[in-house]
Amino acid sequence: MYTVDDVKEIYKFKNRASDEEIIQNINDGLNLDISNFAILICAILIASIGLNMNSVAVIIGAMLISPLMGAIIGIGYGIGTYNTDYIKKSFVLLIFEIAISLATATLYFLLTPVKGASAEMISRTTPTIFDVVIAFVGGTAGMIGLSRKRPGNVLPGVAIATALMPPLCTAGYGIAHLNIKIFLGAGYLFFINSFFIAVSTFLVVKALKLPKKTFIDKKREKNIKRLTIILSILVMIPSVISAATMVTQTVNDQNLNNFINTQINKNSYVLNKSINKANKEINLVIFGSELTNNNIQDLDSKLQYYGFPGYKLKVTQDQSLNLVSYIEKLQQDKNNPVSSLDTNKDENSSQSNTNSNFSSIGNQLKALYPQITDVVIGKGEHTLTTDNNDSTLLVFISEKGKNSLNKDNIKKYLQEATGYKNIILTID
Repeated sequence: MYTVDDVKEIYKFKNRASDEEIIQNINDGLNLDISNFAILICAILIASIGLNMNSVAVIIGAMLISPLMGAIIGIGYGIGTYNTDYIKKSFVLLIFEIAISLATATLYFLLTPVKGASAEMISRTTPTIFDVVIAFVGGTAGMIGLSRKRPGNVLPGVAIATALMPPLCTAGYGIAHLNIKIFLGAGYLFFINSFFIAVSTFLVVKALKLPKKTFIDKKREKNIKRLTIILSILVMIPSVISAATMVTQTVNDQNLNNFINTQINKNSYVLNKSINKANKEINLVIFGSELTNNNIQDLDSKLQYYGFPGYKLKVTQDQSLNLVSYIEKLQQDKNNPVSSLDTNKDENSSQSNTNSNFSSIGNQLKALYPQITDVVIGKGEHTLTTDNNDSTLLVFISEKGKNSLNKDNIKKYLQEATGYKNIILTID
């Protein structure tokens, strides 16, 4: 049987370093020397290349060598010990590091010949509450690691989990291409990560009872804690809304896919699908076997059983779509025999391989050209000629206004992103 003392012993911090050693560990991350800045520039360049090439392995490598976390932990430690000198030093260092990182990333994305926003970049522009949790837990683990004599693999793991580098690089991409949406989204993710790493550090410092720099009364200490809680809630609100939107969108997409897979004739192909919440409409663009009015009414009555009560089904069956009658299904999986794309899907659902995932390509086009409202992509083979065995990619783009898109530039981008030489591009 365990005694109370045994239980207390289990929950003690094992292998804890002395207070002086902990402070020295934190100080080591606050060195304002040229070597740290050189390492930071190298890390930013590596991360930018990884994001540009959509390579997760390269991005992880950049996060492992990044020195960014030291200043953020220093801020949390300074607040926890009421050490204003520490707070100022850490804050100045962080500002310098952010400025250098943004300048380096912006310069890289101005010079690189690959101009498209990859799926890895886009996934860094819509922070959610899950990012808050990761930053908080990661920061907690990082500070506990610094408080041990042998941190082991804690700090490298925290560097990967909290992912401070990719949002900064993505923000640099937004500056380079004057894309305010990408810049603000990535900047907010970096702010979330930094803020909650600092908050978790502050709490661990309190739990470890590290010595305070200056004595303050209980009332002021209580006010600092209250301010920390209020700021944490305010910072979290947009991410909670984003997470709720993402979850709702994912559920709706799954329900719509289920409806299409089970109810739409197997000889009919869905080129495009969208959910209009404002008008409570499900919009489908279909070609293949024509649906009669009775078929559409029958499908309309079944929407309520798939999570869309009160919604109306709007089906477009344009004869002009005969041009693409040779399009093959994009996915042969028996559970998803549908070829479709909705660029209004949450950007966080984009897949990592842009060459094979048309949804990712559509999201990238939307990020690069905000005037694009919809993208439909189909893959097909030539059926009326025998001298051309190459696959052809059919791309239909809808835009706000007219003649604002450069067709040649978009076609070149699609050729680079997909690997297809033959592309039929229609802009409406």
